[in-house]
Amino acid sequence: MYGNIEGVVGRRDMYWNYQPSVPWVPTREEVIKALLSLLSIPSGYTVYDIGCGDGRVAIALAEEFPGIHVKCVEARKDLVDKARKAIEEKGLASRVEVIEGDFFKISLSDADLIYMYLLTSVNQKLRPKLEEELRQGTIIVSLDFPIPGWNPVAVVELPRSWQRAFYIYAKGLSDGSASLESREKILENVLHVIRIKKHELRL
Repeated sequence: MYGNIEGVVGRRDMYWNYQPSVPWVPTREEVIKALLSLLSIPSGYTVYDIGCGDGRVAIALAEEFPGIHVKCVEARKDLVDKARKAIEEKGLASRVEVIEGDFFKISLSDADLIYMYLLTSVNQKLRPKLEEELRQGTIIVSLDFPIPGWNPVAVVELPRSWQRAFYIYAKGLSDGSASLESREKILENVLHVIRIKKHELRL
């Protein structure tokens, strides 16, 4: 399934007019394996890979978790073409949607989980969009680069890799926007989706 830019992402000019500059660095195969072993994504989830490059992470997620729908967002036309070709060859076109465009201008409001490998400076610019659009409990896994101003619920270090760590965030907990009543429910969801123990959380 292929898509184009859909929706208006919000009212904040600070990210609407921002043009991200993120060099594509592929997520290494051993890191993808670590990601898959870290996650336990329920069927029915919508998962975004923003800045997805050639689609390798999106494909791995779809193969590992057959009940999910993955949206692979990429601005570079050459990488979009590679991603679409690989997805077609894997027979995953019905479950992996390639969206050609700027992820700052694409709504993330239906995301249950987001994977991203960007830069700290880009994450900082992206934060207002995440705060405005994401639902309470949406999980974000950021490889190597934190989201300034948000508190990760966990940091999972990657041994023997120059790609060093997964920063795990949950909307509501990480940005402090959740009510006291909803915090426990969000926490339970994190522990359901991320294979970590409660004592490993940074809360």
